Amino acid sequence: MAYRVTRHPLVKNDLLDITMLVGEYAGYEVAEDKIDLIEQKLRSLADFPHIGTVRSDFHPHLRAIPASDKATVCFTVNDETQSVFVLCISYGGADWQARVRERS
Repeated sequence: MAYRVTRHPLVKNDLLDITMLVGEYAGYEVAEDKIDLIEQKLRSLADFPHIGTVRSDFHPHLRAIPASDKATVCFTVNDETQSVFVLCISYGGADWQARVRERS
């Protein structure tokens, strides 16, 4: 059974920031391709929620995975409710640890 994937409300801003950053540097077509790859990775969490490195040192049950070359997706998994909660998406070495702490 697939897990339900939900997002922190600020993940929308994370994706917009990535679009602007990449778009201004490499063009908006490239940025859209990056966002599409990230979205594919997010969708895959429904079927493969336990992938990634467990980073409980930052947040209980936190996992982090790479997406689209320079992106990092941070999320938690709740097996009881069969759900995945995406806390943040960072790009290009941005401080995802600080974002996780702010959003926890």
